[in-house]
Amino acid sequence: MWIKQQLSKRLAAGRRAAGSCGRQPCRWQDGFAGKGFVPCEGAGVLHGFRSPQGGAPLQEVAPQPGAEAGVAAILYVLVLMIFLAAVVSVISARLDDFSHQRLKQTQTIWLDHAQQQLQGWYAQNAAWLDAGGNGSAPPISASGILSAAGVQPLWNAQLFVSDATCQSAAQGSLCYRSLWLAIPSMAGTAPTLQNGVFVPNGARYVSVSGQAIETRLYNAALHQVKRMGTLLESGFAASESSGALHNDDLDWFAPEGCTNGNGDGPFACSNGGWISWADYTQGSGLAGTQNKNPWGYAVEVNNSGGEASDTATPYSVELSSPLPWGGAITSLVAQPF
Repeated sequence: MWIKQQLSKRLAAGRRAAGSCGRQPCRWQDGFAGKGFVPCEGAGVLHGFRSPQGGAPLQEVAPQPGAEAGVAAILYVLVLMIFLAAVVSVISARLDDFSHQRLKQTQTIWLDHAQQQLQGWYAQNAAWLDAGGNGSAPPISASGILSAAGVQPLWNAQLFVSDATCQSAAQGSLCYRSLWLAIPSMAGTAPTLQNGVFVPNGARYVSVSGQAIETRLYNAALHQVKRMGTLLESGFAASESSGALHNDDLDWFAPEGCTNGNGDGPFACSNGGWISWADYTQGSGLAGTQNKNPWGYAVEVNNSGGEASDTATPYSVELSSPLPWGGAITSLVAQPF
């Protein structure tokens, strides 16, 4: 009884000092295991009091750590999942970027190789391809060109071919057309050819310049005619110097018995018209020299008609190198002295 009185006094004093115990008041409990004092939650240690059986001071019951550990584990798993998702997203983006770059490189290599094939085919078939002249449509379809050039279309690649365009040249004109090989963009509009102007619309493409190809062939033809003229001049001089008599009235560009009767050279007579270089030089020291121009046409010679002079000095001979679209590169070669 005395103990209960003391506890009641101490409890009343504690309440006056702290105001309230919080969730529930402290109480005395008669339990199965014996009588004891049950402290209020959050009250801490009740100093100076011991259990009825003696021993350590009474302590408040601490909350069990199991629930807090479970929440921490769940939060850890969630954070880990978010982190892994971010890593997977970054890796996926990197893989997509790598795949795109790899595809771009592969397509670039294919386009470059196809461009070389088309350029080679154009150069070999330039005379036939551009023979129609200004404004002419291609004599072969785009798919036919790809097949003839040995290009196997990939990624829905398309070939576009313009109509022929002609421009003035040193002699006559220069005609050509342009080619574009394009791989359409997966996101853009398909490429088109509008009034001879290629519109890529985001496509990856290469072009083949017929102008560059025909210009090289044209310049080669000019040099060829000039070289042939030099050979004829040298042949004329050699024939004149080898004779017993140096007679300026002899036409060494024409053979004896040609139209004017003054000929005494090793070359054939054109009889007032044109004959091929091969026929003209047959039997001379120039036999077997190149006789066709870069387009495959035979270079022709006239030593007894047209611009050629076979009646009076200075004697001359005319050369003609035909152009595929009409006209010719010509050169008048006169005796060297």
